[in-house]
Amino acid sequence: MAKVVLHEVTKKFGDVTAVDRLDLKVEDEEFIVLVGPSGCGKTTTLRMVAGLEEVTQGEIYIGERPVIDIPPKDRDIAMVFQNYALYPHMSVYDNIAFGLRMRKVPNREIDKRVRQVAELLGIADKLKRKPKALSGGECQRVAVGRAIARHPEVFLFDEPLSSLDAKLRVVMRAELQALHQELKTTTIYVTHDQAEAMTLGNRVAVMRDGVMQQYDNPQTVYNNPVTMFVAGFMGSPAMNFFPVRLTGEEGRLYVVNSGFKLKVPQDKTGKLEGYLGREVVFGLRPENLKTPEMAHDHNPEATLEARVRARAPLGDELLIHAETGGVELVARLTPQTEVAIGQRIALVAEMEFMHIFDKDTEEAVC
Repeated sequence: MAKVVLHEVTKKFGDVTAVDRLDLKVEDEEFIVLVGPSGCGKTTTLRMVAGLEEVTQGEIYIGERPVIDIPPKDRDIAMVFQNYALYPHMSVYDNIAFGLRMRKVPNREIDKRVRQVAELLGIADKLKRKPKALSGGECQRVAVGRAIARHPEVFLFDEPLSSLDAKLRVVMRAELQALHQELKTTTIYVTHDQAEAMTLGNRVAVMRDGVMQQYDNPQTVYNNPVTMFVAGFMGSPAMNFFPVRLTGEEGRLYVVNSGFKLKVPQDKTGKLEGYLGREVVFGLRPENLKTPEMAHDHNPEATLEARVRARAPLGDELLIHAETGGVELVARLTPQTEVAIGQRIALVAEMEFMHIFDKDTEEAVC
């Protein structure tokens, strides 16, 4: 079994806590993604699993072995770095073979593994080239190939696609996904790109300031964020947030601010009764704001008016930046929507997809 378990793992650099009492369990053959902004502790976590950073407190297990006191070379892991970390004076063949030679694997076995990996990654015709003669995507394949050839129990990826252009990143995501389906090696992948996290991970761990905010499958994290931070980080454009007051009239609940009054769906009212009359934060994703023509149900009690401040046509969609009640919002509309800067526009809020957060704790209420 190649599961990885972190139990109350803490890492301090002097007085700064980079990772704070992290509990994380990665099942055998699972692909999990650590995601969050720069400085949230995700790379430090990966480096502790690899043995490249000492653990201040806590335990790390690979399989059933505690590995805190085991050096990196004996942990049976392979790491792929952001900058590829290839030897520039060595050929592709020798870069892939390097780790195997260090472990004194027989030459015949080395040759077999190198050629198998090169074929798998589509670089079999480049084995004699040196890194300077390769593209960024080819260098990344060599780095991945070097890791695969080791046959490790665990792969660790530290933002491996961040230096590639946008088109190549999409291609490499698909390749890494297909590779995991074939190899089934337990994988921990670090990125700040939420699109990568959503695409690649069986589960996603969202981190902030060294603390794990949520750990679940990508769709659950997106649809049911447990905090405002997770709601705002996962999704592009980010979720819209509005300061509102919850009011009640004739057995109905409404979210109200100076720009709108929207009815809360009946199935959500039970969770909000304790917040009646209080200020909360109302969240709605850009795709859940539609023009009346786009909406399935043009309900006046779910409609707000906003003034358009900017428009961003993206070919397959139109993003509009608008303002209502002194709050900025973004709506994702069809590219055929005719709207001009300065125009007032009606937007229907799909209230079944609404989120309410506690104003003070920023935790999700519903």
